[in-house]
Amino acid sequence: MKKTLLLVANYDSGVGYAWWLMESFWVKLAEQYCRQHQVILAYPSISTLPPAIVQAPLLVMEQDFNDSRFYQVFSQCRFLRRNKVYTIYFSDQPTFHWRYPLYRLFGVRLIVVHDHTPGLRTPVRGLKAWLKHLAHRVPWLPADGFIGATEFVRQRLIKVNCVAQSKCFAAPNGLPPLDHSLNVVDLHTLFQIPAGRKILIMSGRAHRFKGVDFVLRCMKHLLSNDQKKLHFLFLGDGPDLEFFFDMSSEMGITNYCTFAGRRHDVPDLLGGADIAIHPSRGEVGYSLSILEYMQAGLPVVVPDNPSVCAATEHKESGMIYAEGNVQAAAEILQQLANDNALRTKLGFRARIEVRKYNLAFSHRALLEAFAKIYDRNGVPCLSSEIQL
Repeated sequence: MKKTLLLVANYDSGVGYAWWLMESFWVKLAEQYCRQHQVILAYPSISTLPPAIVQAPLLVMEQDFNDSRFYQVFSQCRFLRRNKVYTIYFSDQPTFHWRYPLYRLFGVRLIVVHDHTPGLRTPVRGLKAWLKHLAHRVPWLPADGFIGATEFVRQRLIKVNCVAQSKCFAAPNGLPPLDHSLNVVDLHTLFQIPAGRKILIMSGRAHRFKGVDFVLRCMKHLLSNDQKKLHFLFLGDGPDLEFFFDMSSEMGITNYCTFAGRRHDVPDLLGGADIAIHPSRGEVGYSLSILEYMQAGLPVVVPDNPSVCAATEHKESGMIYAEGNVQAAAEILQQLANDNALRTKLGFRARIEVRKYNLAFSHRALLEAFAKIYDRNGVPCLSSEIQL
């Protein structure tokens, strides 16, 4: 029996959203290492499997690795021993943990952590920094290799988590090229939006962390100043969707806001909008939504938060406002609503710039990082030639 490369999911198999990107990483690793390892993908629960996973050269099993209670860790260790797990590929797990030495006692040779967690963190100093450095040098306690979702995250691993630079790599998030011409939708007709309004669009999970409430405050500011050229269209569902709808009602702006819920035709809908906004409180340098806006040729409005605005160049491919400043953001939105030439210029440049964020580049960087982690830890790697 081959030793096993274990790919670990953090959510149910049917959760969707941005997990399509993680699924593409699992598929590429399975294709790269299926001759060398048995490849298992472990979900904490299984409902529906994504088509890409069904077709990949891997086995799907159910095992929860999110729970750190002792009896659950014991169950995880038995799973590792039973399936001869040699390498674990985690997403968004700690850089060091008391579980990791136990996993190694049960046969694990390598642990790799891919960090997709959003947001700014404060670099540590003094005793806390010394303790973190020490923890990452205790045998068996830390993971063996770390991959950041962007260069921003790689630097955060080094400066905040105190991981050795030689252990850190970046596989910048990217998008696949569009496999068809956009079927641009008339959003005014579809959502019954008055024809004279420019459409400000945002897509993603309906969660307060994403800053949808900030957009509503911007809309209220504009309407209070008799600026009525914009209509806000939100695509997505989530735990705070009802809260946002109620908030728009309390502000008296529901006639200028549409909450469309979860959609499966987002690229086509984006093509029918005029401006995109992404006021998230934290991302990994940028977000997949921002890249999708750029791919659709939309001028993107983002805060000056370094974890959000890294893919946007002010007045070149989008517009950047001071984070939390409703007046500043509203003024930019009004400027874009009034200036057709500026919207066209920024959108054209955004469509060119987004080509740098190609999913094929992401896959190559991931596989190169894996090969270097294997080599750095003295593990024979039969799959040295990268398969794309």
